[in-house]
Amino acid sequence: MTKALPGIILLLLAATVVSAQEWRAQLKADGVVVRGGKMIYDEVGLYKIKVTGYEPAQVQVKVHSEAAQGGVVSRDNFVSLTTLMFSMTFVAALSESYKVPASQFLQGLDYTQLKSAIGTPDLELNLIMTSEGMQLEVVNTSSGQKTRQTMTWEQVFAK
Repeated sequence: MTKALPGIILLLLAATVVSAQEWRAQLKADGVVVRGGKMIYDEVGLYKIKVTGYEPAQVQVKVHSEAAQGGVVSRDNFVSLTTLMFSMTFVAALSESYKVPASQFLQGLDYTQLKSAIGTPDLELNLIMTSEGMQLEVVNTSSGQKTRQTMTWEQVFAK
């Protein structure tokens, strides 16, 4: 047993170093790519939902956001607005469907980012930003239902 201990410790240290390198690489990686004169953000993930009183569920979500590079939206604001709009939309929609407060819903939520979609995502969230404003589209792929909300920049930033 004592001869195996140094080997086990080495394996654990190696796993820790690899894990540390993965998050370091992830922090350094750009989330936004520029293609065809547009800033584009794409992400696919699997949400596991465990809310007390409900059956556990999984929802695969695809996020797509785009804005003109060098347009009225800076790269920082593009990332910020993309994150804000998708997190608010997702949490609000699902916590409402579960009929629980968002805080309770968030406690039962676990997210795993995927390298690519597994088949067809259950939800697609699309955000398009232009010089005039933005449009948020939510697509329920199983029902085919699409919901869109279009806002001018004045509406987005109105006090």
